[in-house]
Parts: sequence; C-alpha cells; structure tokens
Amino acid sequence: MHERRIYMDYDRIILELLNRVSVLEEKVENLSGEKTAKTEIRSTGGKKYRFLSDYLYKLGSDRVQLSFGEIENILNEKLPASAYKHRAFWANTESHSIALSWMNVGYQTVEADLEKKIVVFEKLRQY
Repeated sequence: MHERRIYMDYDRIILELLNRVSVLEEKVENLSGEKTAKTEIRSTGGKKYRFLSDYLYKLGSDRVQLSFGEIENILNEKLPASAYKHRAFWANTESHSIALSWMNVGYQTVEADLEKKIVVFEKLRQY
C-alpha cells in the first residue's frame, strides 16, 4: 500500500509539473506579445472532445471525479488505448485536444489513476 501511495504521488507531481510548463509557456507568449498557432488551438478547442468541455462547464464544480467509462459515455465514444496505458494522456498540455477540452473551461487534471480508471479534475482559481 505504501508503495502505491508513493507511485500516486509521483503521478500527481508529474501532472503538476506539466501543468506549470503549460502556464509558463502561456506567460511567455503574453509577454512577447506573439500569438502562436498553439494559442489559437487552445481558444477554439477540439470538436472531438466538445461534449466533455460542455459537461464540465455546465457542472461547474470545483472538483470532479470521473471514471473512464463515464467520460466515454459523455463523449459517446471509446477513449483511445493510450488513455488506459499512459498517464501522460491525462496531462494538462496544449498539445493534446482532450486536455484542451478541460483546460478551455478552467479545469486541470490533478489525479489520473489508471488502475482504478478514474480522473480527477479541479477548477483553476481564476475561473
């Protein structure tokens, strides 16, 4: 049990670090005054994961825990195999359209448990 807790702490730390990198990239863009293609993608979001964005936006809770099955029901389609195999799939990054679906409505991933098949999102303070 202790080993599993340490493993989950590493996952949380990695997700937090990836989110911080994303925030820093955005701050650099704002300071330089340059709009990049990445910024444009974030503002429009992806159509494939629109239902997840809509769900989280309407829910408006500060903390949301969803099972992979619940997310698939919201999306009306199966998640890719990588969602079940790689924690990085759930990272807060602008390079993945699914991440944009929660980031665009003010959430970040704070936990991704592949064994339990759950993801926990928390609303960012500025939203």
